Amino acid sequence: MSTRIVVTGTDTGIGKTVFSAALAGALDAFYWKPVQAGIEEETDRDAVQRLSGLSAERVLRETYRLKTPASPHLAARLDGVTIDPGALALPG
Repeated sequence: MSTRIVVTGTDTGIGKTVFSAALAGALDAFYWKPVQAGIEEETDRDAVQRLSGLSAERVLRETYRLKTPASPHLAARLDGVTIDPGALALPG
């Protein structure tokens, strides 16, 4: 089994994406954010790929891409989306 690292934190703008990019790039790992809330600007996936130097194949697509920039549960409710926890299994 592979080692899996979860990066978490509260609030926006505290560095989760930058830290994730540095970590994934240093480890030549895969990056996956299961729910992206807010897609008008650069997404976290886009930023991680740009900052990490990882190939596109190592930066996995989100399971849910929500328009509203808010917490995933609120964005899903406002966007009329039901998040199925069963769909949030780690890829591969």
